[in-house]
Amino acid sequence: MVTIDVTELEGDQKDGAVEFIESKLPLQSERKGDLVTFVDKSARTHIRSPEIRTYMKRYLHSKDLRKEYRVLSDSGSLKFVKQNIEEETEEK
Repeated sequence: MVTIDVTELEGDQKDGAVEFIESKLPLQSERKGDLVTFVDKSARTHIRSPEIRTYMKRYLHSKDLRKEYRVLSDSGSLKFVKQNIEEETEEK
């Protein structure tokens, strides 16, 4: 069981991310507000957090959002985080 926080995503991106992950991995999702919990569909498979994180990044790349968002992980939970682009350009 892995929990994802989609609070930072906007509008249709929240649903799009969940649908994208479900289409790629054998998972079922349960949504409570902006927290999505993924559970394996069968007892034979065991999907772990790093695999889901990979598909979260692939979703961002497919929607050309990699420069705007990051994926952070913390002990079984994952989170989309909006990057502050202005600070990055000032540092360079």
